[in-house]
Amino acid sequence: MTYGEVDRRGIATSMRVTGTGRDAAGNARAFYYNGKETIDLGTFGGRDAQAYSLNRCGQIAGWAQDKNGLAHAFHYDGTLNDLGTLGGTESFGFAISTCGKVAGWSRTSMGETHAFYNDNAGMRDLGTLGGNASYALAMNGVGQVVGYAYGPGNNWYHAFLYDARTGAPIQDLGTLGDTSMAVDINDAGKIVGNSRVADGVLNAFCWEAGTMHNLGLLPGARSAEARAINDAGLIVGNMTYPDGRQVAFLHDGTTLRELGTLGGSSRSTAVAINGAGLVVGSSVNPAANAEHAVVWSSSYGMVDLNTRVRNLPAGIVLVSALAVADDGGIAVLTNKGLGVLRPRN
Repeated sequence: MTYGEVDRRGIATSMRVTGTGRDAAGNARAFYYNGKETIDLGTFGGRDAQAYSLNRCGQIAGWAQDKNGLAHAFHYDGTLNDLGTLGGTESFGFAISTCGKVAGWSRTSMGETHAFYNDNAGMRDLGTLGGNASYALAMNGVGQVVGYAYGPGNNWYHAFLYDARTGAPIQDLGTLGDTSMAVDINDAGKIVGNSRVADGVLNAFCWEAGTMHNLGLLPGARSAEARAINDAGLIVGNMTYPDGRQVAFLHDGTTLRELGTLGGSSRSTAVAINGAGLVVGSSVNPAANAEHAVVWSSSYGMVDLNTRVRNLPAGIVLVSALAVADDGGIAVLTNKGLGVLRPRN
């Protein structure tokens, strides 16, 4: 099997990684690397499966096909557990909490697509904002789920919050002017996402205590996109400029700053941040004229991971850093497939 896809939620401490690879026939296969060996999670009798999110207990959320080729959300805890659907044909697991609760989306008996929350009591339909679709994209450790849902006539979509502790209907988080989408939430309930303002430009936001705050743009920037938030409230994402430059950014709750690029190139991305504020992503390395995996820290700035890894095998290039665990382990895409980097003591 070859491995090529790891979501930013697909890593945990002790070098554990989940993601999606391809077998010799080109079928998608969900895998779990437990720090020692790689396990094919299997399917429900079908061909394909994908894994997205891994918690500290080694539990995984994703989806796998049944014998009819229909996707069903799963919860993996050593066994692949079919979570069923909301009455329709398919469901897709996307996020898992530290307690093993799963969120995602499913077809309903009416053929609509609705976000769901699955706990020991079964799959809950989170509904919509009046339209016929909603999608859950992230969840925190206390059972709060975020994503986006469509309004009447499917004429718009807004970021939403669902709190499993109350079971109340999803809350419309509003917008900065047009559409909005929530992409991450921390355990304090701070939510980050992206919203188009009245002129259609994409801006990053942080929602807190009932208010959506525009993170703003740096001078000359055209748009901004948030990707993740850690429990300290640090937000990372990417800023674009009219000349085509894209530069990773960090927002510390007060100040927005660029994280730079390698060698002054025109491109860097930030995809994930851990509890200690370590940011991972990629940047174009001008000397190599190629994309390289990078890590950023407030103590040393942005560095090329290819220059920091000891005993990197000949011919291996670290192309992009995909996810980072709280103990500093990093999942990377290389020119030969996936790898995981162990932090130095």
